[in-house]
Amino acid sequence: MAKEETEKIFMQMPLGYAYYEIIFGSTEHKREFVLSEANDAFFDLWGLDKEKALHENVSLLLKDQAEARAWHTFHERLGNAEKDKHFTVIIGEHCFKVTLYNPTSNGLAAVFDDITEINGELDFQREKNEKLSRDIDTFFNSTQDGLFFLEYKNGEFRYIRNNMVHQRLTGMTTPLMEGKTPVETMGDDVGSILQEGYMKCIASGETIMYEETVEFNGDLRNWLVRLTPVKENHEVSYIIGSRIDITELKKLQEDKEQLLENLNSMFMEHSAVMLIIDINSGKILNANPSARRFYGYTGEEILTMHIQDISETPNDAIELMRVQALNNERPYSLFSHRLKDGEIKMVDVYSSQITYEGKSRLFSIIFDVSDREKFRYGLYWDKEFLSVTLNSIGDGVVTTDNEGKVTYLNQAAQEITGWNNETAYGRPFEEIFDLRNETSGEAISNPIRAVLKTGKIVEFANHTVLLSRQGDFIPITDSAAPIKDNTGHTYGVVMVFHDVSHEKKQQRRIMYLSYHDSLTEIFNRRYMEEEMIRIDRASILPITVIMGDVNGLKVTNDVFGHKTGDLLLREVAKIFQHALPKNGIAGRWGGDEFLILLPKTDTAGAQDIIQKLEENFKLNDCLPLQISVSLGFDVKYSVYENLHQVLQKAEEQMYHKKLLEGKSYRNRIINTLLATLHEKSMETEEHTLRIETYCIAMAQRLDLAPEEKNDLSLLSMLHDIGKVGISMEILKKPGPLTDEEWKEMKRHPEIGYRIAQNTPELSMVSEYILSHHERWDGSGYPRGLKGTEIPLLCRILAVADAFDAMTSNLAYREAMDSLDAMEEIKRCSGTQFDPEIAKLFLELNKIY
Repeated sequence: MAKEETEKIFMQMPLGYAYYEIIFGSTEHKREFVLSEANDAFFDLWGLDKEKALHENVSLLLKDQAEARAWHTFHERLGNAEKDKHFTVIIGEHCFKVTLYNPTSNGLAAVFDDITEINGELDFQREKNEKLSRDIDTFFNSTQDGLFFLEYKNGEFRYIRNNMVHQRLTGMTTPLMEGKTPVETMGDDVGSILQEGYMKCIASGETIMYEETVEFNGDLRNWLVRLTPVKENHEVSYIIGSRIDITELKKLQEDKEQLLENLNSMFMEHSAVMLIIDINSGKILNANPSARRFYGYTGEEILTMHIQDISETPNDAIELMRVQALNNERPYSLFSHRLKDGEIKMVDVYSSQITYEGKSRLFSIIFDVSDREKFRYGLYWDKEFLSVTLNSIGDGVVTTDNEGKVTYLNQAAQEITGWNNETAYGRPFEEIFDLRNETSGEAISNPIRAVLKTGKIVEFANHTVLLSRQGDFIPITDSAAPIKDNTGHTYGVVMVFHDVSHEKKQQRRIMYLSYHDSLTEIFNRRYMEEEMIRIDRASILPITVIMGDVNGLKVTNDVFGHKTGDLLLREVAKIFQHALPKNGIAGRWGGDEFLILLPKTDTAGAQDIIQKLEENFKLNDCLPLQISVSLGFDVKYSVYENLHQVLQKAEEQMYHKKLLEGKSYRNRIINTLLATLHEKSMETEEHTLRIETYCIAMAQRLDLAPEEKNDLSLLSMLHDIGKVGISMEILKKPGPLTDEEWKEMKRHPEIGYRIAQNTPELSMVSEYILSHHERWDGSGYPRGLKGTEIPLLCRILAVADAFDAMTSNLAYREAMDSLDAMEEIKRCSGTQFDPEIAKLFLELNKIY
């Protein structure tokens, strides 16, 4: 190919190309290189301006650019082109392979080939190989086994390499053993032993493992050796070997065998009863000779049995205890076991899980504790008897040790102090028992310390109180004594104490009741009599005595019940208490009598007190009847007067006033009761007037005497007076009454009878009030009178009352027509009503 064509090809190829003319200086060795021509790739490579670079001396180019160092290196290589035709140069981030050749004697061409990627791949592969070599070396030296490589050639074994573990175990490093035979490395004795094992691997052609005992570094050790042959062309060329030091393992194995022998000896020769039991089924897998002797079975017999065949404990309980033993929740359990001869023995069974014949089993050691349990049983009942005894007595019992620390509190002591045994145990006595003087509140010296110091019984001081855990002061009595045995040795102190709170409370209550009335809680007659003696002296004259008698107490009891009567007395007592001056004393003298003593009070003062009392009686609205008390008084002015005579005069004045006010008060009671009746029930004044009209009309036809007519009028007004003692809910109930409500309603004739009996002006109609609900046929109430046994006035009232009730509007029904009502009277004639009276009433109604 012509030169021009070659140059043309170089000018167009992507490789950098440049041609330099060689200019020789004064000597042949002095040469300069002028850039004659170059392709674009070359100019781009070096970053040269084509016009400025061509025909320039290369030494003058790239003086100040970044690639100047690389340019000068390249320039130096140009000068050595005869020897160095190929070299590399780094330009920026690229690596170029430069090839120089001389197309002419005075010309030099250079071709730049970019080998950056090729160099990178070569570096990557090199680093990869180096890492693989390091990893293999790391693995080789990191394993716990001692590794070594052998070459087998011409019937000889020569070491190639061993790892760090093998070097440490044998003391032979790779440089010392590399290329040497076992004999050369370890000597004749050891080397021949090693070589014998290697020959076995060659002979087998497979991996072999064996134990050997070899001395390395003067230390005879046991080794586990593993050899693996490596074949080339079906012939073993190499051996890879590993060596593990099993000296300690062998020793442990020997120790284990010795231990097993010892354990077996213990199991077979020990006097304790031992069993090995299947965890799931409870089958006895092994029993030592002691177990066979204890239970009375032969070895063959006992190995056919289950633990359930021996134990008297229910199977569920055995299973539970077995699980607890396996979980280490319960180290031992108490069982009752039955021997072959039928005798029952109490045994402690200590069980734990073991591995026996490769499986988990239950190993049990059994101790005969029959004597202990018998003793414990007796001790338990002694203790229970003592505990029951101590807890049954009402006194508190506390014991302490010789340091004064609490060891026991019985039930009473716990209740009194507020402490229980668990929290009090081990605490100092004074921390649990804060003892003080009841009066002063000062602390009392510790009786336990006094007993421990003197060894004698110590009695509590009077008025001792205990501050309980709840903060209550509890009065106590009794004593503390030392606890001694038969030899006189002191083990502690026992204190027995009694809560006297109830006794003191009862005593105070008795004292209170001895001077106070239990109902009204003001002073009683005993106190007032003693007080009369106490105040009867000249320094507090004049002394006023006021006597009061409650009016209508019996009527109140009969009509409204004794609870209301008691309330009347309490209200009177309360008014007396509130109305008195500070120096006044009031007391209940008798059933319905009250007494007031007023020191340094004259007649005017007494009259003021009485006026105040009477005003308060009128203002009281706590009772269905207005309170009325007859009051009388007298004043002692002279020391020569007898105070009891003054009391007698006051009482006489009270009775005189009661006599004067009696009729007026009884009238007030009747009016009050009638007003109450009209308010509580459907009874009205108009109803009363109509009944009276009907009754008087019949009385005139019957030509009754004036006195009987008066009684009939009074009966018309008061026949239902007893309803004031019946509940308003019953009286105004809109519907039918229940059996119990009827039973209550039927009481009103008896209540009305007692009201009339207690009022002299009404006593003549009391019998009529009692009988006004009797019926002609005897089916009435309250006494079931029949026919003419019923008073005539009651028979007259019954017809008039029934007719007016039927023709009046009531809460639960409307009024009947008068003709219908008369028809009903006629129908009930001879059963409910007297036939003659009914006939008379119907005839009168025809007239009207």
